[in-house]
Amino acid sequence: MQSKSVLERVELAPAEEMIFAGDGVRLSGQIDYPAPLTRRSSFPLMFILHHAGSDDRSGYANFAQAGRAAGYAVFRWDKRGTGKSGAGGRGSTVQDAVNAYEIALDQPGIDHKHVVILAQDAGAGMLGSAFGLFARVQMPYGVVLATNTLDEEAIVAIESRVLVLMGQNDWNTWQKFGKLSCDAHNHAYKHGAQYYVAPNADRMLIDPRTGRFHFGADQSLQDWLKTV
Repeated sequence: MQSKSVLERVELAPAEEMIFAGDGVRLSGQIDYPAPLTRRSSFPLMFILHHAGSDDRSGYANFAQAGRAAGYAVFRWDKRGTGKSGAGGRGSTVQDAVNAYEIALDQPGIDHKHVVILAQDAGAGMLGSAFGLFARVQMPYGVVLATNTLDEEAIVAIESRVLVLMGQNDWNTWQKFGKLSCDAHNHAYKHGAQYYVAPNADRMLIDPRTGRFHFGADQSLQDWLKTV
């Protein structure tokens, strides 16, 4: 029997669960393909890099939904000690993330020329300090810094297109971690870093008036993903 084509595999399995090795720990994740599925041979990829909280992959459903709506396959996973992943005191969480990135890129139907890393909060700090490790696996075509923690000096480590999403009520001021950080990145590179400030939104880009992911942040992310 002939093996199924990439397109057939994608159509039959829009969401796929997987187990993979971290740094001395078993990790669990999933890839979600765009819905409704289009007849394409490959999809751009959005890889999600967690913040420092105890959320498992379900905590990133808002970003995953935005990515899929923009036509991306989205890879999200459970950090060690959360969700379906194992726990372990030894090993590097940075290496866990790099391993997850490698697994994401190895999934069927991925367009390696259009890979975006979305890093939230402490994930932005991790990406800034270890960008070379991710770039050696695959240079990202773009980077989304959601609730950015990289200041004017740290953000220049990100040698890629950049979108910064900040809540107006984040305790890190959008003037410094949005405007000034993007100004510094644009001074260093010609990629055209952009930022969006979500009115009334908290640190996690939740609108307190609705209790949901901020509509403006959602739309800004989708628009940027579609045009990057």
